[in-house]
Amino acid sequence: MIFSSYSFLLVFLPVALLGYAVCCRIGPRYAAGWLAVSSIVFYALWNVFFVSLLLGSIAFNYTIGTQILKREGQEKTQDILLTVGIVGDLLVLFFFKYLSAIFGFLTHAGILHTDLELNIILPLGISFFTFTQIGYLVDCREGLGKALGLVHYVVFVTFFPHLIAGPILHIREIAPQILNDATYRLRTSNVAVGLSYFVIGLSKKVLLADRSAGLANLGFANVAHLELSMAWLAVLNYSVELYFDFSGYSDMAIGIAFMFGIKFPLNFNSPYKARSIIDFWQRWHITLTRYLTLLLFNPLALRIARRRMARGKAARSKTLPLEAFASTIIVPTVYTMFLAGVWHGAGVQFVVFGLLHAAYLSANHAWRTYGPKAPATPRPAWAAAMVAAGQVTLTYGCVLLAQIFFRAASVSDALALLAGMFGLHGLYLPEAFQQRLGALGAALAQSGWVTHDVPFGGQPKRIIGLVVAYLVIFLLPNSQQIMARFSPYLAKVSPPAQPWLAWRPEIGWAVALSVLLFLDLTSLNYSPPFLYFQF
Repeated sequence: MIFSSYSFLLVFLPVALLGYAVCCRIGPRYAAGWLAVSSIVFYALWNVFFVSLLLGSIAFNYTIGTQILKREGQEKTQDILLTVGIVGDLLVLFFFKYLSAIFGFLTHAGILHTDLELNIILPLGISFFTFTQIGYLVDCREGLGKALGLVHYVVFVTFFPHLIAGPILHIREIAPQILNDATYRLRTSNVAVGLSYFVIGLSKKVLLADRSAGLANLGFANVAHLELSMAWLAVLNYSVELYFDFSGYSDMAIGIAFMFGIKFPLNFNSPYKARSIIDFWQRWHITLTRYLTLLLFNPLALRIARRRMARGKAARSKTLPLEAFASTIIVPTVYTMFLAGVWHGAGVQFVVFGLLHAAYLSANHAWRTYGPKAPATPRPAWAAAMVAAGQVTLTYGCVLLAQIFFRAASVSDALALLAGMFGLHGLYLPEAFQQRLGALGAALAQSGWVTHDVPFGGQPKRIIGLVVAYLVIFLLPNSQQIMARFSPYLAKVSPPAQPWLAWRPEIGWAVALSVLLFLDLTSLNYSPPFLYFQF
């Protein structure tokens, strides 16, 4: 079940809220139990077979985490338990997410000789509930975990707003909420704020992301035949689709959770406005960045730094030596982003995606370390604006290149699409315009480089749609700024500079959001699943 569906909007969510309201009146334990049961039902409505996998994973990690907490001071035993827990989780993830792809690669390469095909279905949200629980085990080992009862632990792992696509939660930010009896009261103010936030997110998904998906899908399915303009339209439409799909889901998750009185961390913060690739990763999939930094980058960087110190190679000057920079920054960055790429998918194109971002991040860190420092005197406003625009453009261009590999079916498809973007598959020119070019137009026609056929038609309309989408991305405040006065998330956010864009419980906003909801409901039949739906 997805949020942008009639069954969720008209049946599941109202029933879940109504049942929660009743259980809250009976007592906090019953309300927590209702959240646990309704979340498992939500998961079962996709594929009841995999409920046993989810419950088995919960039982395994709950047992390991409980044992780690009980053995405080027994560091070796805790380390063994943590290792068993992480290895067990990763083996299950490997089986469902990577075994089939590796088996197919080995067979295709001639290393394995068999007619057997592995058709392993990827369970819904397995990456997210696995990583959430690995993070819980690590927190338990570091003394940051909380001893939860089984019902509360089930709520922590399965609470349906985050179950299928994140955010990746930390126990230390959720446990104080789900263990607090005051949380379990259905407040009309929470429902009003959460529903408004949800409608904003739903509109991003249905009215912006889904309308960009058609051309993106057609373009990436026909990479060898796209002339220059259509190649760019396909890539830009995918970039818009990915942005609003992820942003919309993040808003919906926060909105739904707040209806039930629980605040989630922010997971998306206008990443296309980033002025560097480091800034981008602090805005895009924020909880994943936090997770990768804490569990992959920091431990490796710290281990390398300690080894350098043990060998007497600690930096004694203000300028970090190149060798130290390579070992303590580049190596952990490549390691982390390589694994991040593999986590997103089993194909080589995901490895390229991860390594591209590793190269970007390494270059960004090098510029901050060795590049020129900011001028002592502030730049004039016009110059500062031009510098900022250049930084945003460069960052977005790098992101766009990596997104091509992220979306393409293979590395060869990504390269074919890039060739189209450089005009190697030809250029579309209207026949009337070509005739106006005279001799030049005739020469272009004879070269075979010009085509008069637009593969998917309707270019002007699609360009207008892209312009509108980019205006929303770059000129309007984001969702958390609009809702900042009521703070339905775990962050401090400043409201928009334009007061009229700040949400208020007033008739004007109610009418505007009702119109958006009506438009959403009339478009749900054409709404595909989230891009992170089965990850």
